[in-house]
Amino acid sequence: MCKNSKIISSLSNGELTVCRVCKIYSLTYNNLFFQFDKEQLLQFRKYIQHIDINYWLDFYSQTTKKRKIPISTPNEGLVLFFNEEEIADLKSLMLLKSASKNKLLASEINYTLILN
Repeated sequence: MCKNSKIISSLSNGELTVCRVCKIYSLTYNNLFFQFDKEQLLQFRKYIQHIDINYWLDFYSQTTKKRKIPISTPNEGLVLFFNEEEIADLKSLMLLKSASKNKLLASEINYTLILN
């Protein structure tokens, strides 16, 4: 990770940053960390944008898995699975949609609470 990073978008579970020097984009989400050049970032963004969530939920409807939406990787045999909320978070981080104001939790507000 670069020390000259600028935050592009941020949520409680992750952030998208870009290094001002090397122009590498870093996407951190929960325990996942991705690094992209600009073209790779645009390809990943397009991939996330076109995921058919309803298809995957129906496809895996008979399973008890919590996460049913796969994201393929270039590494054969490595597939990452997400739930609907996580996909929505990724879309927000990738600036594909704004975070829902209705889903904002008190724990997500970066504010020091002082009780008198």
